[in-house]
Amino acid sequence: MADGMLYSMVAFLRFYWRAVTKYQIHSPFVFELAQAVLDDRRDYYAFRDVEVLRERMLESEAALEVTDYGTGAANGVKKRSLRSIVRRAGSSAQQGRRLFRLTQWLAPKTVLEMGSSVGISTLYMASAVRNARMLSLEGCPQTAAVARTNLKALGLRQAEIVTGPFEQTLIPALQELQQVDLVYIDGNHREEPTWQYFEQSLPFSHDHTVFVFDDTHWSKGMQAAWQRIQQHPRVTLSIDFYDFALVFLNPDFKVRQHWSIVPAWWKLWKFY
Repeated sequence: MADGMLYSMVAFLRFYWRAVTKYQIHSPFVFELAQAVLDDRRDYYAFRDVEVLRERMLESEAALEVTDYGTGAANGVKKRSLRSIVRRAGSSAQQGRRLFRLTQWLAPKTVLEMGSSVGISTLYMASAVRNARMLSLEGCPQTAAVARTNLKALGLRQAEIVTGPFEQTLIPALQELQQVDLVYIDGNHREEPTWQYFEQSLPFSHDHTVFVFDDTHWSKGMQAAWQRIQQHPRVTLSIDFYDFALVFLNPDFKVRQHWSIVPAWWKLWKFY
């Protein structure tokens, strides 16, 4: 645990050192995206609605039998309190708001999420695009049931939770959607599975599909996966917001670019 925390701290400092703000970006597309995701300070009712559900879960006395496929440890069922799952596995409020703004800005028609947990990220993303079709894959049946309850509470019928190991559910979900506009990969924090999910999803993508990867700075393995993905021949643009990272396949970006970007107020001396 201590080694993991130390790695995360060092990874953040490295990211922060090289990151720029929107004021150092020359691409109008990347500038607008950074403005929309990082520096848009508008509030939305959806933020309050999701956070009310988070607070209810944090106050819950419920215990769940959790099946964890995504850490590389031996698969098994462990009993954990709902509040501890929310604290450890749920997206933070900051990350949720950024996912909402990203999804709203991209306006996808089809969304695939890998890793629902109890549904916090699912709620934020589904709230941003109520006319889209969203499938969210979750390996653990009991956390998937909580996610379904949360979606129902907010009336987000456009999102569906699919339960089972990704090895069994990913290809059928892609085939059901036929073509994906936005793919959020947050369900297995290891290099090879992350790479495989990306490659398996590519045949169902198009030039304007956007892939989002969580926890790219979580471990050396995830950092290696991110670097491999950045170098894929179809990737023309990658952006690291630290909370998550994006890759674009659009051939209109003629020169491959990579950006690490922080909110403007994180580096006040870099204004203009």
